Amino acid sequence: MNLGLWAAATTGVLIAIIGPVNAALQARLGTWGMVAVVHLLGLAVGVVGLLLFERGPAAARADGTLRFLLLAGVVLALAVLAWAFRTAPDEGIPAFAFLGGVLGALVVVGTIVAIQHLGVLAALVTIVSSQLIAAALIDQFGLFELPVIALTPVRALGLLLVLAGVFMVAREG
Repeated sequence: MNLGLWAAATTGVLIAIIGPVNAALQARLGTWGMVAVVHLLGLAVGVVGLLLFERGPAAARADGTLRFLLLAGVVLALAVLAWAFRTAPDEGIPAFAFLGGVLGALVVVGTIVAIQHLGVLAALVTIVSSQLIAAALIDQFGLFELPVIALTPVRALGLLLVLAGVFMVAREG
C-alpha cells in the first residue's frame, strides 16, 4: 500500500474514533471543558511536531520569540492536561477520553499527506470509506462506551458498495 492510501485509510479510522472519544470527555467535563482540553492537547502536539520535525522555510521563520511563544503554549496545554488528569479519577474519566487532541492533529497531517499523494477525490473517498468501516466496527463491538449496534447484512452490503466505489475511483487516478 502506498503512503497516500495508508495515510488516507488511517485518517478515516482516526476520524471515526475522535467522535466517541470526545463524547466521553464531554460527558465528564462539559462541552467547553472538552473543547479546551482537546484543543490544548492538539496545540501541544502541533508545537512538538513543529519543533521536532519541521524543516525548511517554516522552521527558519520560527525565530527565538516564536519558539518561546510556542513553548509557552505547550506549557499551558500541559498545565490544563495536568489538571484534567488530576480530576480524571474523581470524575470517572477513562484514559482514552484524552486522545481527541492527539487524534485531531494526526488527522490534519494524514489528510494532507493523503491528498498530496492521491489527489483530493481519491484521498477523501478512501478516508470516508475507512471511516465508515471503523464506525461499523465501533458500533458492532460497542467500543468507547457506546451501545452495541449490530452490523446487519444491509449495513454490510452498503459498506461493500462504498468500498467498490473507492476501488474504482482510486484505480482511475
